[in-house]
Amino acid sequence: MKKLLSILLALTMVLSLGVTAFADETGDENKPMIEKLASGELFTVDEHTYQIDTKTVPLYQGFSDEESTFDIEIAFLDGETNVPYVTLETMKEMLCRWISMAKASEGGKSYDLEIEKNGDIVILTRENQYPVKINFAENTIEFYDYDAFIKISPDAPLMDVIASSGYDANGEPALFQKSDTSFERYGDPLTLKPGDYGIDLVYQDDEYYVPLQLISDFILTNYGGNVVYNTEAVCLVYIGRPDYLEDAFYPSVVPEERSDDLIAFNYKELCLALDALYGLKAQHNITDFNNLFQSTGLVVPLLSKDPQEAGQALADLCCKYFDDGHSGGVRASYMMKDAVKRNWGPSCMHRFDEVARYKEIRDAVYPDGAVPYEEVGNTAYITFDNFVFNDLDYYTEKAEDNLDDTVALMLYAYQQITRENSPIENVVLDLSNNGGGQADAAAFVLGAFLGDASISMMNPASGALVCENYKVDLNLDRQFDEKDSLKDYNLFCIESPVSFSCGNLVPCALKNSDKVTLLGRPSSGGACVVFRQTTADGCVYQISGFKKLAYMKNGSFYDIDQGATPDYVIPNPKQLYDREYMTDYINNLLGK
Repeated sequence: MKKLLSILLALTMVLSLGVTAFADETGDENKPMIEKLASGELFTVDEHTYQIDTKTVPLYQGFSDEESTFDIEIAFLDGETNVPYVTLETMKEMLCRWISMAKASEGGKSYDLEIEKNGDIVILTRENQYPVKINFAENTIEFYDYDAFIKISPDAPLMDVIASSGYDANGEPALFQKSDTSFERYGDPLTLKPGDYGIDLVYQDDEYYVPLQLISDFILTNYGGNVVYNTEAVCLVYIGRPDYLEDAFYPSVVPEERSDDLIAFNYKELCLALDALYGLKAQHNITDFNNLFQSTGLVVPLLSKDPQEAGQALADLCCKYFDDGHSGGVRASYMMKDAVKRNWGPSCMHRFDEVARYKEIRDAVYPDGAVPYEEVGNTAYITFDNFVFNDLDYYTEKAEDNLDDTVALMLYAYQQITRENSPIENVVLDLSNNGGGQADAAAFVLGAFLGDASISMMNPASGALVCENYKVDLNLDRQFDEKDSLKDYNLFCIESPVSFSCGNLVPCALKNSDKVTLLGRPSSGGACVVFRQTTADGCVYQISGFKKLAYMKNGSFYDIDQGATPDYVIPNPKQLYDREYMTDYINNLLGK
């Protein structure tokens, strides 16, 4: 008992001392930064007149096959050359170039920003008329509506669950028809407070300067782009091509240590970005990330001069502490000599084990790979492991030639199931090895099964909600009617602990419909849309972002992170791939 009391007393003393307790556990190089954090100095803006130096560097864009480069001017404060700022005009040029390319790929119009200056206050207004107010005196950034400010185009939904417009290049109806019952609920104004994190927004000599990393974290990431500054150039890394700018990513001279200013800014910006953008703060009981870094001890390596220690701490945060399946370390900083180790937490490790186990069991039955469409007696099985939407011309290309595309597979399955003299009475969607993928493909599957389908999304930070109700053109006649679904069949879905992200969204939505029977084991969650991010010292990582997939019941939104519970548990995965057994099992359930 005395020993237990001594341990509890020691723990209480450490907690009461806060972050200063870590100072004695780290080397001399870390102590000054730890002490600044403990005193509050690290999160305090030092108001003074800056020495501002400018430099012109190339900006590399890896959006398309053709590498695009143009020069931009960056600015540094008080001689620090590792933390670039840009003027508002440079920011506008960069955003307009990048986002207009992203919008063009989505069929949208060009992006534009109007800049209205009035002393310490600047209003930025997009071409969709949504503004953001930057107060350089108070170091705040107020979005009248953050979701509306960052959406891809003025006529797009507030949060675009389904990227497809519902029309092809000729303006004819295609694949999706959104219902008039779809609706949006706009969120509250969202104010970022960089000043509370010790990050200064600088207005000096009639010029305005904003940290380049802040633009990356809160605007560019919504369009698939992220900034890395490597002391010689700026790389705008496209989420779909993270390794495309390999040569530009690494400078000719790599710094061996992180400077004090870079350490401080990197930590502060990381706290700001994660506090605002991590979508599972409530579920993980995170009040703020500065507190989390202290309570986990990550504060010490995150404030280290060694870029390897800092990068590994970031990877541990994403892989071990978040442990949410979507978050993870993606790419080491240009300053790091080695790749990060991915020390996964127990939830991820369990899912990885299940992925290997289910794959091994299925491979024993299907050594040449799963059969996408299979008929056994009166039952059709549709099987795929990723939701893939290649945006083909589904109206002219043969579905049977593209069965690796989920939409094409569903079209082919429909054609087979509804053919003349078809014996099919039961349709089974096998997602037992499905790890997720593209939302448009998931939406099409839901429409094919339910006829009238629905996917919802919410932003817990702003309170914005979107509910998209729609039909799909399953028989490719460009009409959206009662013929465009499988809802008149006996419908089943097989799920497992492998079923994650969109592989979890679909079972959750099917269960909520009360029209589909779930078989197997509970699905594995994964509610938040993945956000790719960078750090000021050059690491690339991803998190569960602020957009959360959900379903509606009784007018309320419920996120899907807990997964879906099956209606009937299939205890042995071997039974799932014995299609003769499963067909008999299903027919017995139906009393046949």
